[in-house]
Amino acid sequence: MIPKIGEPARSFRLPSASGAEIGLDDFKGRNAVVLWFTKGMACPFCRQQMSQLARAYPVIKEHGAEVLEVTSSSPSQARAYARRFSLPFPYLCDPDHRVKGEWGLERRAHSLVYYATALVQGMRKAQPDNDFGTFMPPIPEMPAVLADDDMGFFIVDRAGVVRYVLAGSYTAGTGSRAIPGADEIVRELERCAAAG
Repeated sequence: MIPKIGEPARSFRLPSASGAEIGLDDFKGRNAVVLWFTKGMACPFCRQQMSQLARAYPVIKEHGAEVLEVTSSSPSQARAYARRFSLPFPYLCDPDHRVKGEWGLERRAHSLVYYATALVQGMRKAQPDNDFGTFMPPIPEMPAVLADDDMGFFIVDRAGVVRYVLAGSYTAGTGSRAIPGADEIVRELERCAAAG
């Protein structure tokens, strides 16, 4: 089950693109942690959202918060991304989807026809603008990009309690599910600070 607002956050530790293991508990005492479960750099729509979040990152930091991006990338692929790009916040690796599953985010299985159709549609679509550029995902990351799984966007307060939840399928109608804008994130961070 996806955590509900007011419930304790589920602790975890994962390898990061920097090589160090990072866990949610490492940030207890900060005003908040913005925890974002994504497909990672291989996904063009995730790169677009990562760009959006990176632009808001200085304001998020000013509000005493950190962003943790939990991805499907393997540690070796994440290190390759870190060498190629300036990753703005910790990029964590959950290639077996263990932590994603512990947070109640689902992965749905489909037929080969579904994945072939998703691949063709993805190749025909123009990639959205982002600050990281356009590139084809590495072959090992293609299954994660094509997977029908959930994204999750959570804000966890200094006491380790979930204060904001946006989760569900990546696809919403005809496009990808949007993450909250900077103003909405800042409002939630201010609520976390006020709650003390």
